[in-house]
Amino acid sequence: MSTDPQAPFRSWQRSATEDLWERTLNQIATKVGQLAYLSRLRNVESDRYEHHGLIAVFGNDAAEDALRRSHQEVLVSLLNLSLLDQKDDISKYIQGLAQSPRRLLSNWEKNRGYEALLPTSASSAQRQLFEGNIRVIIQHLKAEFASVEIHRGS
Repeated sequence: MSTDPQAPFRSWQRSATEDLWERTLNQIATKVGQLAYLSRLRNVESDRYEHHGLIAVFGNDAAEDALRRSHQEVLVSLLNLSLLDQKDDISKYIQGLAQSPRRLLSNWEKNRGYEALLPTSASSAQRQLFEGNIRVIIQHLKAEFASVEIHRGS
């Protein structure tokens, strides 16, 4: 028997994180899609994550910790990809949305909407790398999608 009073809590956190990944995050095909999903769960006013299913099963603290850690983990995972792989990930994400890829890219470029994808725990260096990469990727993808549309219209 464990004498660590935090052992049940640690087990709980691990379970909340495993549940989040097994039931939800692993079902999302792209890292950017995972970032978008997790960012939508964060209440910008309170900076707390709200996932009613996780909270109901694991409690507020364990759900919050699982979501916050996973959001940071997905960002790190994306940033560890090559720039080409990041572009492919973003392209796949954008093509899966109902919105026109060119319109979304233009909105991201104009309004910097991609910043909302970042966890608040992202370091300054992570933010700078993410934002710099996104700006380059936006330019490449806009050109690619424009080329595809030109070829379709021919």
